Amino acid sequence: MKTTNAKQILTQKEPARLYEVVEPALKDAELRDLLVEGSFAKDETYRYNCVRVLFRAIAQSPDLFYQYWDRFEKMIDSPNGFHRSAAAQAIAYLSSVDTDCRLDLIFDHYLDLLDDNKVMVTHYFIETLKLICLARPDFQHKIISALLNIDKTKHPLKRKDLLKADVINTFDQLFDVLPPPDQRKAVAFAGAQLDCSSSKTRKAAKEFQQKHK
Repeated sequence: MKTTNAKQILTQKEPARLYEVVEPALKDAELRDLLVEGSFAKDETYRYNCVRVLFRAIAQSPDLFYQYWDRFEKMIDSPNGFHRSAAAQAIAYLSSVDTDCRLDLIFDHYLDLLDDNKVMVTHYFIETLKLICLARPDFQHKIISALLNIDKTKHPLKRKDLLKADVINTFDQLFDVLPPPDQRKAVAFAGAQLDCSSSKTRKAAKEFQQKHK
């Protein structure tokens, strides 16, 4: 697939052939360049489509995208929340191939996205933190501790309560690889949300408790 054909697909709203761009991108460096830069474009339709294809491609072959680490790292400080979100998630996908331990140098700053001023950024950030926990067990305890302390962030109370559903889902996905002390903390955290103001979080807490009694 030529880049001109790919771009025609990526500029459409809800294109039926969107994910046909994934495999060609894995074989073509020019298409990978297009997806990475497109993920930070101003046009929202084009940006959104590039992000969706990019994440599928990175999930399949993260090693092909490791060369873009610096580009993603730079964008976690973008004034645009969508750009911060895309960059943060890309870094999580790339943590499994981070042979130069670049994440170590920015990890504390990276975790600051838990307290991002856009709840959308924090929502997607939490969703992909499990990738880092699995790729870098040495960061696992610090990530779990940060998630357990979501109440200490500056998000308004209602947003915190909504984000706790994401936290519980992350604990659920990681539960079998957590050490027993962290498992007990996760169970206690979920139990404390049974009367949460968010119905989504209450439901997640109840399901978590039933699954991890």
